[in-house]
Formats: sequence, C-alpha cells, structure tokens
Amino acid sequence: MTFYGFNIPKAKKALPKWQALIRAFLVLAVLAFGIDYVTLPAYNIHDTAFIMLMVFYLFIFGLVYFAFSYQIDFVVKLCIGLGFALIAFTLVFSLLSSEMLNAGRYRDQIQITSSSEFNAQFDAIALEKIPLVDQNTAQQLGDKQIGRVQGLGSQFDINDEYILINQKDNVYRVSSLEYQDSIKWFQNREKGIPGYVRVNVTDASDVKLVELNEGIKYAPSAFLSDDLMRHVRFKYRTEIFDATSFEIDDEGNPFYVISVIEPEIGWFGGWDTSSVITVDTVSGDMNKYSIEDMPAWVDRAQSARIAWYQIDNWGYYVNGWINTLFGQKDMIQTTDGFNYVSIDGQTHIFSGLTSVGADRSIVGFALINLRTKEASYIQIGGADELSAMNSATGQVQHLNYESTFPVLLNVDGFPTYFMALKDYEGLVKLYAMVSVQDYALVGVGASVEEARMTYLNQLKDGGQIVDLPIDSFSAEGVVLDIKEVVMDGTSIYYMMIEGQAGLFVVSSKTSVEASLTKLGDNVSLQYQKRSDLVYDVQGYDNLNLDY
Repeated sequence: MTFYGFNIPKAKKALPKWQALIRAFLVLAVLAFGIDYVTLPAYNIHDTAFIMLMVFYLFIFGLVYFAFSYQIDFVVKLCIGLGFALIAFTLVFSLLSSEMLNAGRYRDQIQITSSSEFNAQFDAIALEKIPLVDQNTAQQLGDKQIGRVQGLGSQFDINDEYILINQKDNVYRVSSLEYQDSIKWFQNREKGIPGYVRVNVTDASDVKLVELNEGIKYAPSAFLSDDLMRHVRFKYRTEIFDATSFEIDDEGNPFYVISVIEPEIGWFGGWDTSSVITVDTVSGDMNKYSIEDMPAWVDRAQSARIAWYQIDNWGYYVNGWINTLFGQKDMIQTTDGFNYVSIDGQTHIFSGLTSVGADRSIVGFALINLRTKEASYIQIGGADELSAMNSATGQVQHLNYESTFPVLLNVDGFPTYFMALKDYEGLVKLYAMVSVQDYALVGVGASVEEARMTYLNQLKDGGQIVDLPIDSFSAEGVVLDIKEVVMDGTSIYYMMIEGQAGLFVVSSKTSVEASLTKLGDNVSLQYQKRSDLVYDVQGYDNLNLDY
C-alpha cells in the first residue's frame, strides 16, 4: 500500500484468542524461568517480594496477550484486576502487621531475663581464654596462610566474615576460601575449593589453612548448579531464607547453616527463625531441623539481624507506639555497635543499652544466645563501648594506636571491656582493659597478663578492690642479673632475683624504674606464676629509688 509515494506497512492481523493465550503463556514461561533461575524467589505468600513478582507476571501476561490479540477483553482486565488486588492486599496486610498497630506484640516477641547480677551471667574468664583475635586480625592472619601455598592466592580469596564458632573446648574464627571469579570457578570446579582457614581467637599463633581431602563444591562464589543458594533453593522452594553462616562440625567438616524465618505477627510482620538448613559443602547433602533438634555443633541458628531488631523493639515499645513519637518515657535502645562472645561453649551477641537521647553512657547490656535466642538484660550503669575505646587509646595517644571494638568480659568479678590496640598497619601492639562502670580506670600492657595486672592495680587505687587477686604473687629481693632486649621499640628487662627460682620479665611500659635498675638493687615485684618459670611482671618497684 502506498500513500503519496510512501510505502505503508500493513497492520498485522490480530490472532485468535486461543493462539494469543498460548503465545502469552510461552513468553511468560520463558521469562519466568529466567527470573526464577537468577533471582531464586521463595514461593511463599508471606513474602512481599514474591507477591510483587506475581503482580509483575500478571501485568506482563496481560500486555503480551494484548500485543497478540489487539483486544482489551476479559483476560487483560482480569490480569490488571488481580494485579491491583494483590497490591492492595499487600498494603492492607502490611499495615495490619505493622508496629504501629502491634507494638505490644513486637515488644514481647523476645523473652528477656532481667538481671542486676553481672556475675550470674558472665563467669570470670581465665587469662588463656580471653579472645585476642578480632575479625580484622583474623583476616590478616588468614591472608598470610593463603599466601604460603603456591598458586592458591591466584585462584581463591578468603571470605572476610570469619564466623566465631565453638569447637569442643576451643573458640575459633573460621572462613572458607572462595573462587575469585567465574573463570577461576570453571577452572577449579572439578576439584572444588581446597579448604578453609581456622584461627584460634585465644592464640594468634594457632592459625591453620585446613586442606580437605575432597574440595568444597557448593559455595556462594560458585556458579550455575554449584551456587550454594541455587542448590538449596531448588530443594526448598517455599522457605524464606535469612542469615547464612559458614561453620564446622566437631570433626572439622565444613557446612553452611541457613536460617529459615517465618512471620509471627500478622501476615508480614514479626519475622523470627523457625528452623535451620545445614548444607554439607562437599557432598551437597541438606537437612532441615527445628531449633530444638538441630545438631549440637551448630552455633548460629538465629539471625543476628533479626535478634537485634527484636531487642530494639523490646526497648522501644515499653510504653506503646505513641510513646516513641512524643513522650519517649522509659525507652532504651542499643548502642552503635555489637560484638560476639563465647559463654559456656555457645556464641552470644552483645551490645550496650542506653536511654534514648543519652550521651555515651549505658544502663546495661543485652546478651543473646545465637543458638537458642535466650536473651538477658544485665543492668549495669557505665560507659558505652565507644567511650571505652577512646579511653584506651587516650592512654597511648602519643603512639596513635587504634582500638578494636571491645569484648565484654568478667575480669575477677568486674565487668570489663577488653580490646587490642593496633598500629596503622593493623598489627596488635598492646592490650587494654577498661572498667565498664568507670572508664577512667584503664589497664594497658604488652601482654594480657600485664594489662590485667595494671588494670587491677587501677581498680585498687580507685578503691574498688582492697587486695590484688590471690593468683597474683609478690616477691622481694636483690637483683643478681639483668639483661635488656628491645622488642618493637619497647625495652624488655630479664632479671634474676636472689632467693627466687625463675626469670622475671619486666617491660619499660610497666615501670620506668626498670630502666634505672642496677645489679644489687633491692626490688619488689608482683607477678603471676607460669609453668615455664618465666614470669611476666605486672607490678614493679625499685626500693633503692624514690621515683
């Protein structure tokens, strides 16, 4: 057909309704298959993302049907109607599930045992059990391990998470190796990922690249059917997943543990962990367990994100939803950070709690067991974590060290923040202990023992304790021999004392009098006994000097 010399294409003939329906179904099926394979949605009507995906499919189907049939008939109207009905359903039931209408239910979602006795929740920790390795330090130690194996670092990276777990009587941070990219996966997929890194948090020298007899096949960094979530999703189509953590069982076999969550308040609100799925990373075997029946080696069944959200709700909605907008009476909230601590062989997450609007102080701590979700509120007034970090770095401000986020410990019956002080390279140089109740009381030392003794002396000087703990020993005598060694810019003095068996090690940071000591001087020492007859001195006084 021509019009004034121009060729006008003929309009395509509309297809019969049944052909338009078939073609629309085929187009939608191809599109849905691709979306499903890539995004891995949960087929669950409590998931708003799934409902919105259904709305998208309805609109696409109606649009494609119209493109083939050229008719706005019952099919198109039905698709549009159902799509808007699902949108309205989501909006209405989201409101009905909201905190505004269910503040009391949200507050009661987590059951908290309130306690004013710190020692009832935290057993006094032995020095050899104090966690020295934080997540960043574990990353540095792990990077060194992978660099020692030729060719490994060019194919694999280490996941930065370094999950805190308990294995028998030890506490580790573990992280799996990961493929660097799709090419590295394709090159190594037959053998799989060779192993994982394990770091003992109480002993920075106990770092190991655990090499497996059979490589890890299913991992987050793998592709196609080897992708961890795709492997799990194709078996568990309706479950809604939340946290995923890498763990090892008591024999050292690697697993991924995935939290499955469900709503407890209304249709879309009050999400909580209902079960866990364990995935053998080598064989791909999967099992779903209730919280009560899961294996004993699982440390992280609960989602830390959801558990902390529930703690905030518990503090926020103490007097209802309206109170959060206006009066804010009795409201408390978590502080800016959190950390993990191992108690009785189980991993807990903790954070300070502060009154809404308060400035750098706490009214207590929230402590949540990530296996059982048992929660405690320990009522202790004091400084928050950031204030403690600033107080610790203030003791060595001339060195420009940075503090790690503190771990909450019971040190000889006193609630104490423990942290490492690092240089600009991220290397641990000192350790610090800061009193929760009085953050001006700080103990800093080149070793944990030295930091603890300095801290206890600060508590004694501050009138909080009368005598040093019974596991601290004292000695007095004449110096028979003394040698100086410089380590990392710090002078260390090795002394032999008349009438005392063993070698006494004194840092110049412990006492400036150590650098002024000569043979024949009479000295007084406070130290802790060790089996190798080498004693770290935490208190030192040269009786011949008045300094």
